[in-house]
Amino acid sequence: MTQPETRNCQNCKQSFVIEPEDFAFYERIKVPAPTWCPECRMRRRMAFRNERMLYKGICGLCKNPMVSMYPADTPFMVYCFECWNSDNCDPLSFGQDYDFSRPFFEQFGDFLKKVPRPSLEGSQNINCPFTNYTWESKNCYLSPSTMYCENVAYSKSMEKSKDCYDCFQVIGSQLCYEC
Repeated sequence: MTQPETRNCQNCKQSFVIEPEDFAFYERIKVPAPTWCPECRMRRRMAFRNERMLYKGICGLCKNPMVSMYPADTPFMVYCFECWNSDNCDPLSFGQDYDFSRPFFEQFGDFLKKVPRPSLEGSQNINCPFTNYTWESKNCYLSPSTMYCENVAYSKSMEKSKDCYDCFQVIGSQLCYEC
């Protein structure tokens, strides 16, 4: 069994410890030991889910203005909700053959830059243009991670609630403020 090893994070330069059982796990799944600290690894994983930052943009298909979770300078196309759910694009046009002479992740990166993405995550919303990760809700404003809600604003992680404002992780409630 190996000893704990202290390393410096490649990203933030802070020291972090890798325990012997961690080394055993990395060996078992055949991956190298991390070069980033746990906090920086978590930030990198969470960077793929943008709930709160919204940007003005132009749909890559219909060219209409839209609100998006991606900034305008992203290297891939972003479609508005209507275009994303329509039959106006050919998904097979983004396909590519696998080249065995090139590394997989290099090809995967090229592929990710070709494939369009939806401007916001969610579906079946009514009058919720400034929410992300919101489903089956009505009249919601700046309230990410909302499901089955109505008249909710400035809240997060709401479910089955109505007429709630400035709330966090509220389920099945009505007429709430700062809960």
